[in-house]
Amino acid sequence: MSRRYPPEVHEFIRSHVEGVTCAELAKITNEACGTDFDEVRMHAYKHNHHLKSGTKTGKPKGWSPIYPEDMADYMRSIAEGKNVHQIADLINEHYGRHIIGPMQVRAYKKNHGIVSNLDTRFQKGQEPYTKGKKQSEYMSPEAIERTKATRFQAGQAPANLLQVGAVVKNTEGYLLRKKQMEGTQWERWEFLHRAVWEEHNGPIPESMMVSFKDGNKENCDISNLMLITNAENLELHRSGLRFEDPDLTETGLNIVKLKIRARERKHEQRRLQGPDGGEGHREGHERGEAKA
Repeated sequence: MSRRYPPEVHEFIRSHVEGVTCAELAKITNEACGTDFDEVRMHAYKHNHHLKSGTKTGKPKGWSPIYPEDMADYMRSIAEGKNVHQIADLINEHYGRHIIGPMQVRAYKKNHGIVSNLDTRFQKGQEPYTKGKKQSEYMSPEAIERTKATRFQAGQAPANLLQVGAVVKNTEGYLLRKKQMEGTQWERWEFLHRAVWEEHNGPIPESMMVSFKDGNKENCDISNLMLITNAENLELHRSGLRFEDPDLTETGLNIVKLKIRARERKHEQRRLQGPDGGEGHREGHERGEAKA
């Protein structure tokens, strides 16, 4: 059952909530108003009345038990035009001890709204900040110790390294099979459907391609593969003669071959006729000259 407090209690809590923890607010409210708040009940009261202290610790916003209280002001005064590594070096030098690293500077700047107005992209010819430095010169001992657990050892292979014979699918939906461990990407990997065709039929001619009868790029069974030209592949799509049924696609391929052959014959006849009307026109013209 909810409690009803006098208006003066509400007013007192509202006027003293800023920057005070729930435990402290409960204590001063009880002393001033004779109430019986504890930390949990005060937390619930603040939640129900949409009141916020502005901090969980009762300290000013941005306060940290790790960093000096004036570090935010100092960092803001030196941040202009400097990267996180330079800022970390200046802060550590300013306080005479290792206080903060580059990654912590990045988080601190974000949390405190500090900007450097710096283009952090590498410029042509720019040297990395760590060049020529020992790890201990740009990382804290604690950070160096944490890296030991994840360092690669000499000759160590990644845990997710795929072995020869592994099959993966690329972004276009084709299956790739790993054929060797060394070499460039295309020396190590091969398209599975092309490899299956070559295993059964030998090398693929340069002007030909291996296609899927049912349109499923993951169905690399030899019975589902067909060798076609680029023109036949284009005409299959253009004429809508690709089907999920392999038999219908084979029928469509025969139709496409006839269409392409008919088109080639037509072009061949036009070429033989020439641009001036063809052989028949020239023969008639010659006969007319003879009669004259």
